[in-house]
Amino acid sequence: MPFPFTRTVAAFGLALIVAGCGESSTTSLLRMGDSIRAAGDPDTAVTFYQRAATEDPDNPQPMIKLGDATLQAGDPVRAASYYHAALAIEPTNADALRGLGKVQLAQGKPQEAIAVLDQALARKPDDPSTVLAKGTALALLGRPQEAQGLYQKALAKAPANVSLKTNLALSYALAGNTGEAVRVMREAAAAPDATAVQQRNLALVLAMDGKTQEARKVADAVLPAKEARNLVNAARRISGMKDPVRRAQAIGTIG
Repeated sequence: MPFPFTRTVAAFGLALIVAGCGESSTTSLLRMGDSIRAAGDPDTAVTFYQRAATEDPDNPQPMIKLGDATLQAGDPVRAASYYHAALAIEPTNADALRGLGKVQLAQGKPQEAIAVLDQALARKPDDPSTVLAKGTALALLGRPQEAQGLYQKALAKAPANVSLKTNLALSYALAGNTGEAVRVMREAAAAPDATAVQQRNLALVLAMDGKTQEARKVADAVLPAKEARNLVNAARRISGMKDPVRRAQAIGTIG
């Protein structure tokens, strides 16, 4: 059995090799941290980002990456401290502002999140991640139609973005337009870069639209039988809710 630190040490070695090939050490550390975080290990990624922050203290990016990793790891308070540190270096940094908005969402403060996310969008209006975060905040406030407009505008510039399509479909479902939700979600699930996330959400909106048999078939293909059954049953309960805020909250609690 390998020691727990084997993966980190190996990654550090690779980072140093890459850095020796014309790439700055800070850039290499950030890139390696990104790769490890994308693989689902934000705690190990933090090690790389901290090293990058030490090597380049005037660069806000390591602090932003630290915020992203700690938020992914489930620590919004610590993440906020990193985003604030990045803003102390560059007060108008859109990525740091987006991060703070996501922290507010994680803390159940969608109205506060929108205020910060609007600042980020003023600087990077076409950033999909910020658009997705604001759309989520709007949905949690019971404003799915506004979220739809936001996603549609973003999709006009990035029509192949499956995350935007997925959230657009969910916003239709929250507004009670489950037929349109199914149509859009089918498109997203059929995209070349679609993942199990899209299949899971397709099953969700199919069940909300009353297509229980098809929903179960789609869910069974990507989830264990018990989870698939729970997803379909939860979706059917959600479809009976009239309040879009309750619908959004319920969808967010489906495991």
